Amino acid sequence: MYQRVRKALIEKKGTLFPASGKVDQKARAQDLVNLLYTFASNRPNQFGLYKVYAAEELNELLSHYEGDLKEIIETDGLLDADHLTRLAQALYLFKTGEFEGIFRRIEKRALLLHEAGKLDIYHITNILRAFVHSQENRMNGKDKTFFAFEATVLKSLDSLSDRDLTHLMYAYGVRGVGNPELHKAFEKKLDAIASRLDYPSLFNAVYYLLFQENVNKALW
Repeated sequence: MYQRVRKALIEKKGTLFPASGKVDQKARAQDLVNLLYTFASNRPNQFGLYKVYAAEELNELLSHYEGDLKEIIETDGLLDADHLTRLAQALYLFKTGEFEGIFRRIEKRALLLHEAGKLDIYHITNILRAFVHSQENRMNGKDKTFFAFEATVLKSLDSLSDRDLTHLMYAYGVRGVGNPELHKAFEKKLDAIASRLDYPSLFNAVYYLLFQENVNKALW
């Protein structure tokens, strides 16, 4: 099924997403993002010896849509914060080591949306998570982007789930960015929730402490 869908997305691109000018461009852009996100969310995760070929086939698929994705990100009004975040998540889930240019455009658009007050903590959490796990963990996003989101992160700490909080901690920790006030707040929140963290959240928290070279024995 996976291979049939992948092949159809390539061969029927013109039917699924007609050329510019023939359809509502906002709907076309959002449908494209939704489809790629759905495909990424449901594709197999284990390929065994087929892993290298699967990566090549995935890159082949994305290469057919690369120009379209760059265009819809750069064009004002086509992708709102939800769809921009969904696209970042899709690229993260695809685990491709390519297409850095798409990530750069996502970052630029995210900053514009943030400046306009249209990016909330949900979007920031998932975009930064995608950035730090992208490009086969080579990561994307400039340090200044993490700093630009910092004020929103700080004021939203109490509204975050444990999992999302530790995703942000991991993101800022692995990048080695963030002002002392942010990391002090992270440590205070971690001290309050450490005993109830599930395994994925605990994984994030432990790596955050390692990245920060934290020696707080009470936390450990």
